[in-house]
Amino acid sequence: MSQLLINEPNHQNAIDWLKRQGNPFRNYFARNPDDEVCSIYHVPELYSREREQLLRVVDQYRYTPNTHSEVVPILGNKGAGKTHLLHSIKHGMEGNWQLLVTPGSYQRDTDFLEYLLFQLLDTLLGGGKQRNSRPLEYVGEQLIRMLLTRTLADLSSEERLDLFPPPGLGWIAKTFGLGSTQALERTQWLIDALSRPSQDAKSPGMVRKLCDEAGLTCYRAFELVCEYVDRTSGHDAAAMMRHAILQGFARSVLLQDETELASFLTYGFAELDFKMHPGRQDLVLALFKAMMGVMQELRIPVVIAFDQLEDLLLARRNDDAHKTAETFFAGIVKAMHQLDGISFLVFAERGLWNRFIPSLDGYIQDRLNNPVHVPGYGTIKCMKLDAPPFELVRKVVLARLEPALRGLPNFKSLPVFYPFTLEQIDRIARTEPTLRDMLQQFRHFFDKIVYGAESESINEIAPSSSGQTSSVGYHVDSVELEVPQDQLPEGVRSMVILDTTPEGHMGKESQIEKAEQRNSLEISGEIKNESAAELKEEKRIQELQPEALSQLWAQEFSLAKEQLSPEGALAGATKELQAGLGSLLHLCHDQGIKVGPWRLQHVVSEWTFGDHPTYGAITLAHWVCRDGQPWKVGIGLFLANGQGKSRDLAVKLSAWDLEPTVIDHLILLRPEADMMLVGKGKQAWQDMEKKGRHSRMEPLTLDGCASLYAFPRILASLAEGLVEGQPLPNLANLVQEKCEKLLEQICMPVQGD
Repeated sequence: MSQLLINEPNHQNAIDWLKRQGNPFRNYFARNPDDEVCSIYHVPELYSREREQLLRVVDQYRYTPNTHSEVVPILGNKGAGKTHLLHSIKHGMEGNWQLLVTPGSYQRDTDFLEYLLFQLLDTLLGGGKQRNSRPLEYVGEQLIRMLLTRTLADLSSEERLDLFPPPGLGWIAKTFGLGSTQALERTQWLIDALSRPSQDAKSPGMVRKLCDEAGLTCYRAFELVCEYVDRTSGHDAAAMMRHAILQGFARSVLLQDETELASFLTYGFAELDFKMHPGRQDLVLALFKAMMGVMQELRIPVVIAFDQLEDLLLARRNDDAHKTAETFFAGIVKAMHQLDGISFLVFAERGLWNRFIPSLDGYIQDRLNNPVHVPGYGTIKCMKLDAPPFELVRKVVLARLEPALRGLPNFKSLPVFYPFTLEQIDRIARTEPTLRDMLQQFRHFFDKIVYGAESESINEIAPSSSGQTSSVGYHVDSVELEVPQDQLPEGVRSMVILDTTPEGHMGKESQIEKAEQRNSLEISGEIKNESAAELKEEKRIQELQPEALSQLWAQEFSLAKEQLSPEGALAGATKELQAGLGSLLHLCHDQGIKVGPWRLQHVVSEWTFGDHPTYGAITLAHWVCRDGQPWKVGIGLFLANGQGKSRDLAVKLSAWDLEPTVIDHLILLRPEADMMLVGKGKQAWQDMEKKGRHSRMEPLTLDGCASLYAFPRILASLAEGLVEGQPLPNLANLVQEKCEKLLEQICMPVQGD
């Protein structure tokens, strides 16, 4: 018999209110480092020490930018809160700003440094925000403040006077040296304003605003910065790259045109006038060093954080897990040697880390296990996230319950952890192994109390609240026992006791029958209790229903669309989109998804060729129809604009010249707003057709791009919610519903059966 004394009207009002609000524990794990649920239910005290240590590690690269690149492993069981911790570093307001790259996919078949570079460019050019700022806008604002300050300070007195020509006939006064003081003062005011550190100084548009207040047009400021960069730049390959990057940022910030910067970072860097043209890997390294040089000069640390490593590396469950892990960790160590100033954070399950690291080459192990000095904390080899103590679990529960009840007029009169009791919370906190398991238990228990849903029974005898006059037990699955008037305590008009034991739901005869069955089973030894793991697996499978999958798709699709919306974001995300295309086709192959009469026989996620790091990649898909021979189809993303358009097309068409032949048919996905070919591009396409080569262009919408970008993240989110070893659910219906048109575009022409 479980009893809890609480005012009856208050209880019923609160229960009705909670039913309308929904279960505050329904989101019990973070799907990715950008999941807004993390900020809604953030508890600053949770892993505060670990957060402080990681921020101090990052700050070393702020104060000493050329510090050697190092790795910090953050280890914890699945559900320990690793992703939430990463979210608090990426989006929380503690500490200073850093450029934090969180890859959503791992392209095993791509050179690792090339993979890292395009993850950096995707983060920089995309529309996603970190601490309420787009990386491109934040970095650009700091860079142009610095450059414009240096430019103005470098001007002579005569040049400063020319910045602010007097209106009307003021030139006559200027001829006689009159009015020069005001122009010099305005120049000095602008220099001081640009140099002055303030909170608003980091806001996008502040440089333009200050120029406007001083009376200097943004176009004139752009010209001045470009002249200064021309005057102070060298002529070697590294200097040419830096020169183009600085001018690209100047155009982006002062003229609000990002296309030139995006074009250079994805195309122009490979087209510079080199005395001896470097190879593909040398080009990538040169651009990476140029970008790192800009960040280090601004003292903006570059952090590359790999989250949910087990799902990132093992997205394709039929791959050789050990080979994938070996390639990944060897790539990190190689990158650490080639580039200084990068802080690598690896969030991984302890089991995966302990399974793979000991089997790696000793040299790789030494670099991964190299201790990192953390000011104020000594040296650390790795960081371990253990289950939080029950005091912190109480705060986590309160952070979710309080907003759900806040709109209720008399919610402050309810017990602090209503509808739970302190004993129930502490029991779950002390018995569940991870924070995720705790939140999941609170989720089911909340459903049981508020909605009467079937769940594991947690029978507690909760203390009564003092000062209450009319009381009622608030467990929903219960039997009400009305107390006779002559047995009521003094001052109490009525009382109902709720029996929450399973037997309380049955009549007397049913209870006897149930007891006899139980005794019979005990005698024969046939009672078998389901293990906790089996129950959790069953619940997780039930939660992956079509509605939940559609909700997950909508969430990731929305984030992807935001990321790809700015100018130049598509170009920066080329590699991620190609990876998404490979993931989609691999899933279609693994789950036997057909497109009309066609099905996949073989998929290569990314086939790289040629010397151009951006354009030299296609996905290979072998489509077969019934018992016919497979068509080897190459699918490429033809996304370049401006001068890069013809170069992109030429590189993609060169896939036909590879020996031995790798394609029988070439499909190029082109943004639907720019499908027309002119000039060299049109001539190259016609020459290809004359050779009898089967090729076609398909229009790609922003929604189609967002679907490709989101797909690896959707698979990772699904895998994160599954029990270890459990296969992905059948996603055929979801894929065909959301990607039907896209699948038809990347398949052989679909005809009737």
